[in-house]
Amino acid sequence: MTSLQARLSAGLILALALLTVLAVAVGGYSLRQMAEDFVAARLEHDLEAVLAALSFDANGQPQLAADRIGANFRQPYSGHYYQIETARGELSSRSLWDADLTLPPLAPDRVTRAFITGPQEQRLLLVGRIFRVQDRPVAIAVTEDFTPVNAGLRRLLVELIVIAGVLFGALLWLQRLIVRRGLAPLEQVRRELPRLARGEIPQLSLEAPAEVRPLVAELNRLLDLLNQRQRRSRHALGNLAHALKTPLTALTQLAEQPPPPGDATGWWQDLRRQLQHIRALTERELKRARIAGGGAPGQRVLLDREVADLIATLRRIHRDRELAIEARIPPGSGFAGDRDDLLELLGNLLDNACQWAESRVRLTVGANTDTLYLRIEDDGPGCPPDQLEALQQRGTRIDESRAGYGLGLAIAGDIVAQYGGTLRLGRSEDLDGFLAEAVLPCPSVGNA
Repeated sequence: MTSLQARLSAGLILALALLTVLAVAVGGYSLRQMAEDFVAARLEHDLEAVLAALSFDANGQPQLAADRIGANFRQPYSGHYYQIETARGELSSRSLWDADLTLPPLAPDRVTRAFITGPQEQRLLLVGRIFRVQDRPVAIAVTEDFTPVNAGLRRLLVELIVIAGVLFGALLWLQRLIVRRGLAPLEQVRRELPRLARGEIPQLSLEAPAEVRPLVAELNRLLDLLNQRQRRSRHALGNLAHALKTPLTALTQLAEQPPPPGDATGWWQDLRRQLQHIRALTERELKRARIAGGGAPGQRVLLDREVADLIATLRRIHRDRELAIEARIPPGSGFAGDRDDLLELLGNLLDNACQWAESRVRLTVGANTDTLYLRIEDDGPGCPPDQLEALQQRGTRIDESRAGYGLGLAIAGDIVAQYGGTLRLGRSEDLDGFLAEAVLPCPSVGNA
């Protein structure tokens, strides 16, 4: 169980269940003790009445004044019984008929209370004591049938259980409401995390409970630190590439001069080729320096806005060819990554398509819950299937008559690889030209 709300709810439910069971048990026990004390108090009154009616005749035989004994002691098997034991004889209530009670041991200094089984399997509450009457020890016990009281207690216990169940349900609803309200700030943080991963917000809100606010602040600080390090790395690589580019340009210009006399071995041509190779590598690293990769949290680029500007730029570059550049982008489509990476990726793929297209270039954007598709097609001659794999290798150009260093598709492949995606090259089924399709995974956002 990993949910904090589930853990709190389970703990509170268990505590409430134990408290409810304890309340029912204590309530039932208290009701029984109260009923038993009430019946015992009434029996002690009957015990005193029997003691007051007791006397001895001249022969020492015990006798009772009938007019001082209640009528319930004369009703057969009424449950109201008395039994008197003396050294000279025994007296029993008329309600016992011919039955006898088995009395527990009685004490002379205190009242004894006990449950016994009476005639017809009655459960009797007995109260008894040993007295001294006319200097004679006398054991007197009176009883009352406790069965009706037990039935009443069972009804009360059932009602108590029903009331406790209703209260338990109400408390469960209340504690769920309290837990949800108490965890509402955490729920807000949980909802913001997917938005942060999709780039809809730059940071998490600090309106969180004091217990988790340091964690949120630390996450925001790490995001800032990540962005700062990314910018520093890109600037450092860009500065290095620019620093190398200047002396390489000077060397290239020198190499463009006519070869010195007596260059029989062709080393001047080798020098030119090596300088061109170094220049191509420098251009590649300069472009790679602009790749952020991975999509830092808090970044999101709206495709329709950026692509519109990019297409406008490409139309100006290729204005002499009157290309029809078409973009099919669903409204609200976004790229959860770095803006420069997106422009570099689409710029290379679209510029490559514009160079080879006859008249049409098409960009199609598609997306589902976890993948973004960028499909660029043209109506040019395309590429032979056996040369498609070589196109993604840096510096490879199928047609050496075209300008450039053959880095566009390689750079695009690097960008796609940095984001954990794939770049597929092939032939367009609709335009019958070259097809480049970048498949980029969207950030994992969990259950929103």
